[in-house]
Amino acid sequence: MNRTYSLKRHKEFRFTYRTGRQVGGGSFVLVTARNRKGKVQVGFSVSKKIGNSVMRNRAKRRLKACFSPLLSQVKPGYNLIFIARSESLTAPFLSMQKSMVSALKRAGVFEEAPKPMEVPAP
Repeated sequence: MNRTYSLKRHKEFRFTYRTGRQVGGGSFVLVTARNRKGKVQVGFSVSKKIGNSVMRNRAKRRLKACFSPLLSQVKPGYNLIFIARSESLTAPFLSMQKSMVSALKRAGVFEEAPKPMEVPAP
């Protein structure tokens, strides 16, 4: 995931937490808020309750890897924050990705990929 899509400033995180909606996933919580920049910005947050720095970084890497292929299907103009829970360390990757898709749909920021048109055979 490119750095241009990441939330960088504490002010941006505070704004998203204050004005955003929370949607629970199995191994994470998703916080979404509209932004004025017109592009998607994503942040990942892991508490010290999860474990030491190795465990926290592993949780962040797993969340980033799950979200990276979904980035192109997120509607522009939203700030997203994924807050890791302890299950994010042990949950199977595919189930994490499915719960991420369902959380994004429930939050209303996920665009379904357009289905290819079927051309009738001559």
